[in-house]
Amino acid sequence: MTYNYNEAVKYLEGAALLGSKHGLSDLEGLLWLMGSPEKGLNIIHTAGTNGKGSFCAYTESILREAGYSVGVFTSPHLIKYNERFSLNGEDISDEELAAEVFYVKNKVEEYFGGKNEWFSFFEIMTAVCFSYFSKKKPDFLILETGLGGRLDSTNTVKNPLYTAIMKIDLDHTEFLGNTIEEIAAEKGGIIKPNRPCVLYPRQPSAYPVIKQIAEEKNSRLFYSESIDLNILNSDYDGIVFDIETEYFKYKALCSKMAGLYQPGNIAAVLTGVEILKDLGYDINKEAVYRGVEKAKIRGRMDVVSKDPLIILDGAHNMNAGTEFSAYLKSVGNRYGKITLVTGVLADKNPVPLIEKLSENADRVILTMPPSKRAFNPNPAEISLNKETYYINEPKAALEKALSFNDGAVFVTGSLYLIGEVMNIINRGKGKLNDRFEKGNRKI
Repeated sequence: MTYNYNEAVKYLEGAALLGSKHGLSDLEGLLWLMGSPEKGLNIIHTAGTNGKGSFCAYTESILREAGYSVGVFTSPHLIKYNERFSLNGEDISDEELAAEVFYVKNKVEEYFGGKNEWFSFFEIMTAVCFSYFSKKKPDFLILETGLGGRLDSTNTVKNPLYTAIMKIDLDHTEFLGNTIEEIAAEKGGIIKPNRPCVLYPRQPSAYPVIKQIAEEKNSRLFYSESIDLNILNSDYDGIVFDIETEYFKYKALCSKMAGLYQPGNIAAVLTGVEILKDLGYDINKEAVYRGVEKAKIRGRMDVVSKDPLIILDGAHNMNAGTEFSAYLKSVGNRYGKITLVTGVLADKNPVPLIEKLSENADRVILTMPPSKRAFNPNPAEISLNKETYYINEPKAALEKALSFNDGAVFVTGSLYLIGEVMNIINRGKGKLNDRFEKGNRKI
């Protein structure tokens, strides 16, 4: 039977509009009706404010280089829903996604006895994830939480191989709490009894909370208060560094994902690798070196053109904005002037976030992500003390940035903006460099 992809997308969009979160018990009931597909999978479960995507990408790449098949469930997507489900680096096909969505849709109707009730969008996507990967049977499934951890739909998983809690910061405070400690308690909800947990290094505020949860659940906690780190080279093409903790030691690791924050993410990943080795999985150092170097995330320090230099990075909250700004400072004038195109969401403390993202750029173009939650930048509210333009339409904002032709263009802020700019570039004809020939900066 052939399933219609567009109809499946309409159902998902309907769930986003009409659905409501039923909670873990109802979702567990739905999964039971589906034959509990989550139970036969070797799952690595991750939560955190920042770094989850990097954790998934590096871990997936290393495991594949070690010869294993790996599924990944992550969010959000930038262009298509398919991006949320990948197997060995390939997104789920349109037909397979449509088939899984309609299978879950039928099970939802059965669960509610034919009543017109909806699970939330993310609950449905989680059910789709487990159904799809239970059929594909990868050696590993890397599972990223959507929001928080304790009450997240992915927390229907009971026996992961291990959990990984990445960097914790203030975000989604209306749902998770107003302090690092409160948010850590929510993220720590994914820790499972008698299963090890990795905590992103150097988090003195979060550590006592996570440590207490781990002790209560008899979970061995892997945490480094400090890292011996030596950065050998950093450029838009990536970063090379030596790194050592009490759990591992590597010389001259090379990551093609730029950013001075990546060694911290990689430290958590490599600690998880040591856990897997202790569990009997064969992962040699060569696989680690190759995996770290080959890892990539769409829209995260993503070089989409080298001439002119255009880099996309979804730094969408204050912590990520601070890291992004530090990277721009480290760049200096190496690539010429830095023109920043940025647009953020209104619920992300937008003015301070824009100020942080912009502080080390030479000029700034403020725009709006294609979202109902987009922040409309008002010149009366924002004074950046540098050359600033207000162009609400992202395509026109990007064309303005390219018109200067005197250095690098960075696009940052909301992932909605990053996805839209990717679409703008992808809609162009021919090779990317052909679209931006000197004297013709139209896209």
